[in-house]
Amino acid sequence: MERIGLLQPLYKHIAIFVTVLLSIASPVLAYNPLELSSDTVISENKKWKFLFAFDSRTSRALEQKTGLGGLKIGATINKKHDFGIGIYFFKNPILRGGVLLPEEVYADATDTTIYNFSYASIFYSPIWFRNRRFTISTPLHYGSATVTAAYKVKDTVPTVWKNYINRQSAIMEVSCVANYKLFRWFGIGVGGGYRSLLTNDKSVRRALNGPVFIFQAKLMLGVLFKLAIRKPIDDGWNER
Repeated sequence: MERIGLLQPLYKHIAIFVTVLLSIASPVLAYNPLELSSDTVISENKKWKFLFAFDSRTSRALEQKTGLGGLKIGATINKKHDFGIGIYFFKNPILRGGVLLPEEVYADATDTTIYNFSYASIFYSPIWFRNRRFTISTPLHYGSATVTAAYKVKDTVPTVWKNYINRQSAIMEVSCVANYKLFRWFGIGVGGGYRSLLTNDKSVRRALNGPVFIFQAKLMLGVLFKLAIRKPIDDGWNER
């Protein structure tokens, strides 16, 4: 079976996301206003920092527990707002037996089917609490998901899989995550939330909507770089 393309086009959903984002961000920005200046990027006291995190999930899909691998790339602005892109996918496709497809349509199909799922999203995460080691944030993801299924073809060696489902849907996920810095340059995070596919297909919603349990490993690449070249670091680590 072909690998799923993880970077699905998001332009059709950006307008909706921006509307939702502004409605959520307005009270946050009022509480923690951005203070961007023209030298934000190039000055020594820049207000944004590169964000990179492995962002895996455990969830239920197709009525069974499954794991999703993922990563986030983006930026942290003023230590209060995370923005970026996330990519998520089944760590292992779900294999099912006893799936009977119409013989008149799929004459070469066995009763074995493999299911796969992935999505790409843009995210915004206001940071509600922060100290030198601990942060609490509420990420909002909005993007495009792909669901595929392929059946095992009869009497093939090696095994051949043939796709018969390939669907796209908008997806939204909201969660709350707590992060803890083990070292100045590395932290872990845990949290929970809910994933919703925004589709009229009840079978897809029933199969893939549900709670998610989040596990993160966050690498502060900018801090590592500055430690290596002995530059000052404004990350609050020395605050008491």
